[in-house]
Amino acid sequence: MTGRRLLWVLAAISIPLGFALLEDPTLTTVVNRAVGGSFIVCGLIVWQHRPDTRTGALMTLTGFLYLGGQVLGALDWPPAHTVGEAFAVVWLAAFGAVVLGYPSGRLVGFDRVLVGAWIFGTLVWQLVWMLFLPGDENVLAVWPDAELADTIDTAQRTFNTTVGATVAVVGIHRWLRAAPALRQLLLPLLAGVAAVIVLAVQSYYRLITGEFMRPTQELTAFVLFLVPLAFLVGMLRAQLARAGMADLIVALQRAPDTQQLGAVLARTLRDPSLELVYWLPGFETYIDEDGRPCPPPADGRVLTPIEHDGEPVAALVHDAALTYEPELLALVCAAADVALAHTRLVQELTRSRVRLVEAGDEARRKIERDLHDGAQQRLVSLAIALRLTEDRLKEDPDAAASLVAAAREELKASLEELRELARGIHPAVLEHGLATALNSLAVRSPTPARVTVELDEPLPEAVELALYFVASEGLANVAKYAQAHEAEIHVTRAGDVVVIEVADDGIGGADGAHGSGLRGLADRVEAFGGRLRVTSPPGGGTRLHAELPCDASVASSR
Repeated sequence: MTGRRLLWVLAAISIPLGFALLEDPTLTTVVNRAVGGSFIVCGLIVWQHRPDTRTGALMTLTGFLYLGGQVLGALDWPPAHTVGEAFAVVWLAAFGAVVLGYPSGRLVGFDRVLVGAWIFGTLVWQLVWMLFLPGDENVLAVWPDAELADTIDTAQRTFNTTVGATVAVVGIHRWLRAAPALRQLLLPLLAGVAAVIVLAVQSYYRLITGEFMRPTQELTAFVLFLVPLAFLVGMLRAQLARAGMADLIVALQRAPDTQQLGAVLARTLRDPSLELVYWLPGFETYIDEDGRPCPPPADGRVLTPIEHDGEPVAALVHDAALTYEPELLALVCAAADVALAHTRLVQELTRSRVRLVEAGDEARRKIERDLHDGAQQRLVSLAIALRLTEDRLKEDPDAAASLVAAAREELKASLEELRELARGIHPAVLEHGLATALNSLAVRSPTPARVTVELDEPLPEAVELALYFVASEGLANVAKYAQAHEAEIHVTRAGDVVVIEVADDGIGGADGAHGSGLRGLADRVEAFGGRLRVTSPPGGGTRLHAELPCDASVASSR
């Protein structure tokens, strides 16, 4: 059984026991007993849902100390009554830690001094008082002296009340100095401060008059009962916000651009001052949506990076209050990373489609130029030669024969040019198999090339065509830029993926990101569902590595 489960069992026993030991139940006494249960139940819920803070544990401790003192004090057994009296007010120190440490539950600086002072005043001073307190139920009454005990009691109440008033002042001061977003987060702190003020007013009144102030007792009981609920709502605020992450995802999908992404995140985190800034690689700085450098955060704002694969891509500049909700902030940053990655992917796909369209247009223009400047001109010349032949066929048969021979050569050249043109559109040599087609490329390559094809079975036609163009572009780049002595084409298959590599021993330094040929080839491979990688260290040759899906159903859908 875990520690929290054991505490739930203990709460299920002690809370009903506290009500059962009431001798004269009234509304005030019943609510007063319920205070301990309220702190315990709310504290355990906070502890379970927000284990990243100590507030839940401190609230649970406050409840058990409050209820334990009452239960033990009500037992008709002197040792138990004595223990209950000794711990009757030490719950104030734990409650002070809840108030001053909210929402993280961690105490710093002067907060520790105040809580330490309250521990001294509610426990150590209490034990000293009991040494002189007469009574058969007090087993600690070593030197019974009613007058001295009363003097110690008055001094103790004055001290504890002063500490409580200081706690209230510190809490109010902290809330007033907080940024607007942090004030909203610290609203439960005001509820705790209100309870401390009510306790202090009641204590001062009793010190002055010797009587309880009416209806302060009833008010104190109700305020203390409601305070844990306020802390519970405040601590679960981020939990409730996390439940709305589905709405955030929908909103991010509907955001058409990154400019609206910042507004969506600001609404989700309820921080109108939130800004989304972007990491500028190479300059090691962030820029805003207008491209201006982002200055260091000021005026209570902090910067939380948004990372992708360990590298910064953007950041949120937001109110420091959000750092008290680390889980919510982390979830929103993760959602923003997904949205930014989606935006980058859409932009890259758009650019890729544009490049493919432009490449298609350029290919059509090239075909048009080749037809106009090559085969078309030759066919026009052939038509003229045939007309001249027709004119001279009867008058000068020898000249006509010469024209027919010349026309035959023009026709042969035209057919060869058309074959070359068709080979660039869809190489007919692929009809004889991928290995044959790649070997034909190697034979025509100005740079000597070796071909290795390790395939157990034929590939879909679309896959073979894509591999052919990868090899063709790769060898063309080797011939143009590599200054290589030899090249190699290697094709292999691993499951549903076929891999082709075109490597050379040239000078290297190829840029796959900016070279138009390689960029167009990458677009072709990516459009097919594959990926292209270029490795080209200066002086170390170039290796073109492409992976394509070779499943027939995938290939046929392309």
